[in-house]
Amino acid sequence: MQKYLPLLALLVLLYGCGQRSTKTESTAAGDSTQNAVLTTVTQPDTICFSQIVNRDSTSLQLVIQDSTITGELNVLPFEKDKAQGAIQGVLKNNQIVANWQRSGEGITQSYEVVFTLKGDSVTWREGERIEKQGKWVLKNPDQGYEYVLMKTECP
Repeated sequence: MQKYLPLLALLVLLYGCGQRSTKTESTAAGDSTQNAVLTTVTQPDTICFSQIVNRDSTSLQLVIQDSTITGELNVLPFEKDKAQGAIQGVLKNNQIVANWQRSGEGITQSYEVVFTLKGDSVTWREGERIEKQGKWVLKNPDQGYEYVLMKTECP
């Protein structure tokens, strides 16, 4: 019997590893099982994008949980000052309005960035910015350089 115990433990472990990534929890309201509420909690989805133009590279990692977005944006121009930092935002109708804690040139500043998801790509504009209520926003959101990053494997 003791020979089969490690094998049984291994089978239980392997079975547990093969379960789906969604977790279902059941909570009872009061002490009656008739009032039980079933809640499904989904795991966050992580997607990555990148753009390489000559020696300049830009990467974006988005962690999506329902309509809440977190992640990291890195703009790395060759032989110039880089800009990178965490993002937090909200997804609505394939658009993410995010706050980018941009660190570059020894300074960290809050930037508003509006990302648009288009199939296997994400776009956003960069241009002249002005400070509004402690956050740097585009002076003219319809002008400036448009980044286009393609979906890629996350590192």
